[in-house]
Amino acid sequence: MRVDFHVHTVYSKDSVITFPLLVDACREKGIDAVAVMDHDVIEGALEFASRSDELMAAGEQVPRVIVGEEVRSAAGEICGLFISERVPDHLGPRKTMELIKEQGGLVYIPHPFDILKLKRLKARELLELAELIDILEACNGKPRFPWANVLAGRFLARNHFPRAAGSDAHEPVHLGAASVEMEEFNGPADLLEKLDAGSISGRRYSPLTSAFIRVNLRRKTRSQ
Repeated sequence: MRVDFHVHTVYSKDSVITFPLLVDACREKGIDAVAVMDHDVIEGALEFASRSDELMAAGEQVPRVIVGEEVRSAAGEICGLFISERVPDHLGPRKTMELIKEQGGLVYIPHPFDILKLKRLKARELLELAELIDILEACNGKPRFPWANVLAGRFLARNHFPRAAGSDAHEPVHLGAASVEMEEFNGPADLLEKLDAGSISGRRYSPLTSAFIRVNLRRKTRSQ
């Protein structure tokens, strides 16, 4: 299956991806599963997962949705996968990770070497918190710093972390821009076991292009 581990929906204020747009984009691009990582909210992920489950049970071709959240911690963004409750923002990174773990979730670090972000976990902090980190994003679709994925690759060559990839899509056209091809999994432990054998692919797209597309989509929606 092909998995995009980092997707935003309309529940993130800066995204335009509705459930129908998500389904259409996944069908077009051959994406079998997505992790919804809205900013500091979980309602969208829960809604999309519920709707996906209902349609799959009815035999529809829709993507599997992993419930997640991109949490703005006091030291930068930290994602939780397979969670069921919102993790509060602006807590310390260790506390944020512990709250994810308490839910049986996986700690996923997005775009770790996008050095243009003022708040982010530095390499030293990643190593200090390694026992709590389950997955590091090796390839992100739209880092602000053009060589962020190269730096992530160099770090991962020296330090072993399970790795994944996500488009960071805020509009449907870029969904699947970074993804992992892997065996089908059932739950967080099984995902981790099969992730190492997965194959990462991806390309960077411009954050400015992303913003331009979103503005045009919103204008088109208002005029309809």
